[in-house]
Amino acid sequence: MHSYTKGLLCSTAAAALMASAPAQANDMNDVRAELQNLLDRMERIEEAQVQTQVAETSAVRTNRTYIRKRAPKLPDRYNPQTIQDLYIMPENARANGVVGGDLPGSFKVPGTDTSLAISGRIQMGTVYDGGTSEGGFATWGHAGLLRPDGDNANGGSDQLTMEALSNALTIASSSESDLGTIGTTLVITTDRDGPALVDNLNLNRTWAPVASATVGNWTFGQQGLAFTSGACYGETVETGGAPCPLGLSAALQYAGSGGGMDYRIQLVTPQGVLDADGLDDIGGVNIRGQYPDLQARISRPIGPINFSMGMQLREYGYDNNQGTGNTTVLAGASDDAIGWGLFPEISLPLGMDTLYAGLAYTVGGRNTNINHVLWTGGRGDMGTIDPNTTNIQNTRTYSFHSYYTHWWNDTTRSTLNLHGANSNPSDLSIGTGDRGVDIAPPLTKWRTVSGNVVWSLAPRVTTGVGVVYNTALFRGDNLNTSEDGDESSTALEGHWRVTVTY
Repeated sequence: MHSYTKGLLCSTAAAALMASAPAQANDMNDVRAELQNLLDRMERIEEAQVQTQVAETSAVRTNRTYIRKRAPKLPDRYNPQTIQDLYIMPENARANGVVGGDLPGSFKVPGTDTSLAISGRIQMGTVYDGGTSEGGFATWGHAGLLRPDGDNANGGSDQLTMEALSNALTIASSSESDLGTIGTTLVITTDRDGPALVDNLNLNRTWAPVASATVGNWTFGQQGLAFTSGACYGETVETGGAPCPLGLSAALQYAGSGGGMDYRIQLVTPQGVLDADGLDDIGGVNIRGQYPDLQARISRPIGPINFSMGMQLREYGYDNNQGTGNTTVLAGASDDAIGWGLFPEISLPLGMDTLYAGLAYTVGGRNTNINHVLWTGGRGDMGTIDPNTTNIQNTRTYSFHSYYTHWWNDTTRSTLNLHGANSNPSDLSIGTGDRGVDIAPPLTKWRTVSGNVVWSLAPRVTTGVGVVYNTALFRGDNLNTSEDGDESSTALEGHWRVTVTY
């Protein structure tokens, strides 16, 4: 209803009042009140009509443009895809303008209700190797991975190397559905392999260590394992990070909370790596478990302390039914074993500072620590096979991890990292040869100590310098045949790193 209509009504009412002059004063007041009520009702009706027209216009535009895809076709690597197949596009989707999303730093994909966040890092690291070189220091696996017998893969000690391998791109999405939040995470890095040559340090293979999807409480795809919380990774300057327990695998996870604690339960693709007499890897079939590995983690605060406990239970084995693999294991021989592990962790906030400690213990377990997992020449990490009995002997490994981070001011901090592990692969696993030419020996002990100073030059630019001391002991190293006669390999490294995030 337009304003001139309201004016006509007001004029008519005023004329009526003037014509009834003989009326009493209280009658005039009643008429005025009724007139004001009429005007107020007319105003409310007008506002409601305007809102209805806007809503109807928006609904028509949306319904013409967006259609909810209730049953999209399963994507196939060979068939072409359209944008409509990739995003949730409900009837009430936003228009084609770009607006902020639900994730930190995200935006809504135009025309959808899907939030998309893109982030990553570009960095360069420099290391001065003052001892036995561990090879490709810039790789995903760098954590003081010393080589036996003084093997210097990158040209020996006292070497200065600059590299730009460990860069990353992260893409995350989130949208709401009847099943809860639907999210995806894709992390692409350039540090999958170590460089074959020093002059090829910027040429490497790209891979996706994380490629997972979450639907409500469920997560599936390539993801980090629940045995480790990730809290043990204190800030480091060396490119590879701290040598904590590390695990990545295709897994199915359920996460939730209750009783004052958070929990994660995973079914993980089984894996088995076995050695026989320390000379050859078993090449038989079915060397991993028949059932998925079970991993879990519970977390809860205990006063000011953040406590969590990781667990794993697995079955693994081998079946040399083809007579292949190590010739010392009889053709047709087979065995299986049960492995398990515990990983309690505590983290104590001290203002801006943080104190962390964790102890991982496994018997025939997997992913006990990064050095055993990624030491490519390591032997007997999970277990060994006795060639006389053809039975599996579980390897017992325990590792300790701790760090303390102190903030000097809002942009400068220092972290002292202490890590170490002992492992007892069977005495049958003994390396032979010299300078890593022949059979690599098993890793039995290692220690890592590092300290650094890190500061932020700008909100997205961070740099730091640090010192790392590594020592490792290999059974059968330096042509010895017993652990007592071995000599440790050591290295003292100096590091500088600069990172720009986006």
